[in-house]
Amino acid sequence: MRKRDRRKRLAALVLAAAMTLTLTPAALADGTSPRQGVAWEDMTYEHYDPEAFYEKVDQLKELAGGEDAGAITALYDELYDELVLAYTYDTIASLHTDMDITDEYWQGEMLYSDSLVNEMDDAFFTACGQVTAGPCAEAFEAYVGADAAEVFKEYIPATERELDLLDQESELINQYYEELNGSGELTYTYKGTEWTQEDLSGRKGDILYERDPDGYWEIYDGLDKALNDRVGPIFTELVQIRTELAGIWEYDDYASGMYADAFGRDFGPEDAQMLCDAVKAFSVDYMDGLYYSDLWSWSGDVTPVLTAEEQLAALGRYAGRIDPKLEEAWRFMTKYDLCYLTDDPDSTDTGYTVNLEEYDCPFIYNRMYNDCQDLDDLSHEFGHFTDDYFNKAPDPIASIGSYDLFEIHSTGLEALYTFFYDEIYDEGADIAKFLVLGNLVESIINGCIEDEFQRRVYAQPDMTLDEINRTYADVSREYGVSVGEEDYSWQYVPHNFESPLYYISYAVSALAALQIWDAAQADFDEGVAMYMDVLERGAYDDGYMTVLEACGMRLFTEPGAVEDICQPVIGEMEKLERAASRAAAA
Repeated sequence: MRKRDRRKRLAALVLAAAMTLTLTPAALADGTSPRQGVAWEDMTYEHYDPEAFYEKVDQLKELAGGEDAGAITALYDELYDELVLAYTYDTIASLHTDMDITDEYWQGEMLYSDSLVNEMDDAFFTACGQVTAGPCAEAFEAYVGADAAEVFKEYIPATERELDLLDQESELINQYYEELNGSGELTYTYKGTEWTQEDLSGRKGDILYERDPDGYWEIYDGLDKALNDRVGPIFTELVQIRTELAGIWEYDDYASGMYADAFGRDFGPEDAQMLCDAVKAFSVDYMDGLYYSDLWSWSGDVTPVLTAEEQLAALGRYAGRIDPKLEEAWRFMTKYDLCYLTDDPDSTDTGYTVNLEEYDCPFIYNRMYNDCQDLDDLSHEFGHFTDDYFNKAPDPIASIGSYDLFEIHSTGLEALYTFFYDEIYDEGADIAKFLVLGNLVESIINGCIEDEFQRRVYAQPDMTLDEINRTYADVSREYGVSVGEEDYSWQYVPHNFESPLYYISYAVSALAALQIWDAAQADFDEGVAMYMDVLERGAYDDGYMTVLEACGMRLFTEPGAVEDICQPVIGEMEKLERAASRAAAA
C-alpha cells in the first residue's frame, strides 16, 4: 500500500486566524446583524501615501505636552481611521497576491504595505505613548479605554534596526512562499529519468511504487531535499532575525515571549511540554496503526465531489440546523461574496480567514483539493468567519485575543458538520467522517511535533540546516513517526516560516473540538450547546484554560485527560474503517 504523506497536506491548510471581535451574549440574542455589508468586488485599494499621516503624528506629539484633551482625542481618531485603512489595504494586497501568485504588481504592493504598516504602527503607538505620559493622560485613558492606554504606555518605540529586521522578515517569508509555490518545477533524476512532484503523485508514481518502492522513496526524498536546499537557508536566516528581535523586545527567550505576547495564551511552554509528553503516550500506537489506514487514500473516491458553489450551498443548508446564528453569518457571507474558493494552480496553496477592518467584515480564502476534504476545510474557515462576524474586538489595533480559542471556533464546527455527512456523501460518508476525525487527531499530534521542534530550534538558534533536519527527525520519532536520520517535512509547514510557535493552537483546540464531538455523539444538541458556549464567550475577555473550565470541558493539564479525550474518537475511527472496508468489499 502506498502511504500518503498527510503532514504535507495538513501543513498546507494554513490558518491566519482573524483578529476577531469581542462577543457578548446580547449581540447574539437580538438576532440582528452587527456588520455592514460591502461586496468584495466593491472594495477598493490604493497605494497608500503616508505623508499626511506622519504630519498628524507630529501634531499629536506636539499636543501631548499640552492640556487640550479635545484636540488630542480628535487627532487620535483621525490617525486611528487612517491606520485601519492602511491595515485593510495591506490585507487586500495580500489576498490578491494569494489569488494569483504570478502577479508581480500585487506582490510588490504586499511587500510595500507590510513594511508601511510596521512603520505607521510604530509612529502611532509612540505618539500615543507620549500622550499617556502628559497632562491629558487621564482624559485620554477615559477616551481610549484602560487596556489600550496600558498598551500605549508600555510601548517601546521601534529602533531603526528593529524596523529593518521586520522588513527582512517579511521579504524572507515572501521568498519562502515563492519557492514553495514553485516547488513543482523541481526535479530529481532517477535511472536517467527526470521526475517532478506531479510525476510522483500521479499514475506514473503509482506504477513506480508497485514495481520499485525503493526507487519511489529515493525520488520522494530527492525532491524534498531539493526544496530543502532552497527554503532551508531562508528558515535559518529567519531564526537569526527572530532571535535578535527577541533580544530587542526583552524576551527571556523567543518561545515564552511569543506564547505570552503574540498569541494571548494563559499557559506557557512548560505546560505545552506536558501536553507533548501526554500525546506521545498514545501517538506511537496511532502512528503504527490508523495512520496507515487505506481510507486516507480513498478521499478522491468519495462522491459527490462538490464544486465551490455546491460547497457553499451545503454549508448553508446545515448551518441553521446547528444554530440560527450560523445561518445568519452564512447569509451575510454569500450575499456579499466574502468567500473565495479556488483550485487555480497559480493561487497560493493555503486557507485562512481575515478581517477587512475598513469594511467591517471577515473574508475567507481557501485553496481547494477537489475531494471530500474541501468541505471540511471550508467548515473550518466558516467557524472563524462566524466568530469574526459576531465578535467585536475591544480595539482592532491594540487588542490581542486567544488564538487557542479562535481555533476551537473552527475545529469545533468541523466536528459538528460531520453529523450531516450521511446526507451529503451517502455511501462515502464513513470515509469522509474518518478523514475529518483523523485530521483532528493528527492536528493534536502534529501540533505537538511542530511546537516541540520549534522550541528546540529557538533554544539553539545557531543550528545548521543539517542539524535542524535531524532535530525534526528526532522529535518526529518520539511521536512514532517513521523517518530517517533527517526529515524535511517541517519545510511544508508555513507556520515555521510565518507564524512560529502558533501550531500548538491546533493541538489544544482539537482537544476541545473532540470533546464537542463526543458530547454530540450522545446528544447532538448538547454538543452544539457546548460549541456555542465557547463561541459566545469570545476570545478576548478570558484565556483558553479559563474558558474551557467555565464551559465544563477538561483541561490538557489534568492527569489522563488527553488520552481520555482522544480514545473515543480513535475508537470511532476504527469502527468507520471497518465499515468502509466492508462496504468496499461488498
